[in-house]
This record gives sequence, C-alpha cells and structure tokens, in this order.
Amino acid sequence: MKKTLLFIFTLLNLQLIGQITVMNTSFPAVGDTLRTALDGAPEGIEITAPGGNQVWDFSGLQGVTAEAVVRSASEGANADLFPNANLLFPVGANGMGGESYASTTTSLYQLTGYVGPDPANLGIIVRVPFSPSIVERRSPMEFFDINNTEYAILVSLPTDSLPAEVTDDLPIVPDSIRLRVASNRTDVVDGWGTLTIPGGTYEVLREKRTEIRETVVEARVGIGPFATWVDVTEFLGGDFLGQDTLTTYVFVNNQEKENIAEVTVTNDETETPTAVTYKSNDVITNVRYVNTGRADIFAYPNPAINNVRINFLNIIPGNYTFRIFNILGKEVVNKRYDINGNRTVGINIDTLQKGTYLYNLTDARGKILKTKRLMVIRP
Repeated sequence: MKKTLLFIFTLLNLQLIGQITVMNTSFPAVGDTLRTALDGAPEGIEITAPGGNQVWDFSGLQGVTAEAVVRSASEGANADLFPNANLLFPVGANGMGGESYASTTTSLYQLTGYVGPDPANLGIIVRVPFSPSIVERRSPMEFFDINNTEYAILVSLPTDSLPAEVTDDLPIVPDSIRLRVASNRTDVVDGWGTLTIPGGTYEVLREKRTEIRETVVEARVGIGPFATWVDVTEFLGGDFLGQDTLTTYVFVNNQEKENIAEVTVTNDETETPTAVTYKSNDVITNVRYVNTGRADIFAYPNPAINNVRINFLNIIPGNYTFRIFNILGKEVVNKRYDINGNRTVGINIDTLQKGTYLYNLTDARGKILKTKRLMVIRP
C-alpha cells in the first residue's frame, strides 16, 4: 500500500514539474493595449487530452486583428451603472459600439457589465449588469484547479423599438419584452505546456470551461397587478435561444495580458475547434480591423492564392448571399449562408484566374450590405 501511494505521489509530482503559476500580474491594467485576432475557420488545431508538459502548435492560425486600449472605468459614459468597476474596454465607435466594464482585485479579474448593441443584433442599445460578475481570470491559477460560477443577465427590450418581424411572430401583444440568460460554468485547469501561435511560443496553463446556458425571451402582458411575464421563446426560434452547452479551452500565460488562445469547440465527443481568438503579434497574415459595431465583411488573406476566408461582422440574423464578380461584372462565386452576428467561412478560389475581383454580401431582400475588392494571385 505504501509503495502504491508513493508511486501515485511521484507521478503527480512529475506532472507538476515545470508548470507555471498564473498570478495577478497578468490582469489587464489601465493603459494596456490588448491586441487579439480571430480565426473563425481554424484548421490543424488539435485539442489534446488532459495532462502536463504538452506541446500545442497553433502556428497556422489566420485572423482579423482588433485592439482595445484599457481605460479607467471612471472615464466611461455609463460609469455610474457599474460602481464596482475599475476598468473600461471601449467597443466600437460612431454611436453603434459600446462599453465593457470590468473589475480587478488581488485574486480576481471579472467582467461586471456591458452597454452597447443588444446580443440579438436587433439594433437596440442595452445596459446590462452581470449578476454576479463573470470571472475571466483567477490568481493564483494552477494545474488541477477546479471552480464553479453562476451568473445571470436580464436585458429589457422596448417593444416599440423591435423590428416588426419579431413582434409579428408572437401570439400576444406584449407591453414589453426581456431577454433572460442564466449560466452555470465549471472551470478546470486540465493541462500545461508550451503553445505556439503566429509570432510566438508561450508557457501556458490550459483551462477547460464548460458552460450550461439557458436563454429565454419573456413578454409582459396584462394590466397593473395582473401583469405577468410569459415565456415566448418557442415562437421566435433564434439559434441563440433555449439551452445550450458551450465548451471553451483557454490558454493563459503569466506575463501576457491577453489570453494566448481561446478555442471554442463543438459540443460533441470530437470537440472540433470552430473558432480561435488568440494574441495578435502583428504577423503579416493578420488583417487589422477596428470594430465599429456596424455590419462589415473582410476577405483574408488578400491578396489570396487558392483559398480565402470571409469574415462577416455584426450581421443581423438572417439568410444572406455572398458573391464574387470579375472585372467584367460576371458572377464567379455564389454562396448562401445563415449568419447571426459574426461568422467566418472558407472558400476555395483555385479556379479563378489571376486578377482583381469584387465581392459583396446581400440580405434576403436584395440589399447590398458591403462591396469590397479581392486580389487573386498565382505563384
């Protein structure tokens, strides 16, 4: 028995040798500039089994780069709504962006609230406190750590500001509508090792986050004391509604303020990566973009050779048609997509000749959202 216990203890110690401990020095602070990139169609990304001393290679990632300068919460236009916040992350501009508020202590970095475009992309500005705050990072953070958190979000949506296609689907005429989100998240630090991304290699801890989230829409009907909230989720049918399980792997370094990588995977046994947000090191494959909160599309790499990725940003939920035209106006690519917010798709263009092309995105009513230029080159 003693030999068995000694063997287990030795094995555990071997697992721990060389691992880092993430401390609060990695928490964002006022004045920091955080640079990240999003690859919405990752290839060659493998999610390995739990364990220590691992080597992950994400060097093939390509993404649109964005940056945010961390400011003091007191500078925010909505600072009075979040008295416990000390950090402000501006999101977008031109009246269509927003503000994200956060707080830091010696042991926690937490998201406390948000003001900006509604989560359903209906074009409504909402003010949302997170209750309680959403934990983004802990200190100290070590291999084998396990934590459980719960939070709730309640978003009021004025009925008169909603699109007619939303209210027309309801069986009742509501006085007001609200979006209610309840979440239970389990975080397990299940791995450590080195992670390579475009432009750098880092010592990291890997935290697996499993979140069970329920999103419902409720309508208030009745008069005075007889008014009540009724669940109308089933009548709307949005992809973001109902209960869902979200799994994310977060790779964290002890010096860098950004997550080195945050990998979203499918909710099945394969855990196939569907999107990766990672620290941007300004490598040449990245496209720099400042999110204005308005609908936009980007092609990258641009110029492209055989394959191109199309990044759709801030798109109102619906069915869309993506087209590519040659310089004579002839349509050479036609793809239909169901888009809700942000999405990235990959398109093979090896049949296109070298030259200049135009690409655009059209909604179900035939309105062109954006038209941009794509260069195709051949080695």
